[in-house]
Amino acid sequence: MAQHRIPFQEGLYAGLGLALRAKDRVEEFARRLTSEYEMSEEEGKKFMDDMLKQSEEARTRLDDIIEKRLEAYLERAGVPKKSDFDKLSKKIDDLEKKLAQK
Repeated sequence: MAQHRIPFQEGLYAGLGLALRAKDRVEEFARRLTSEYEMSEEEGKKFMDDMLKQSEEARTRLDDIIEKRLEAYLERAGVPKKSDFDKLSKKIDDLEKKLAQK
């Protein structure tokens, strides 16, 4: 029977995949390609900079996806948001003040 992954799990797996694509690995890959294709130093630097930029953009997009999926999962699970707790805390404070005045 196939397991169904919940969005939270998918977010964690995506985060783990991202960790495997660390900056060092991107730089190593770019250096290897630069060498194999006999690029000049300037071409190699530009290529590496482009790869790092694309890697960072992909990481940012992935972070956004993970955040949205996690928020959706928490909402479906009925987990209150921080703002909900803040509202309740304010109401409790207001009620305590009213009781203290009596």
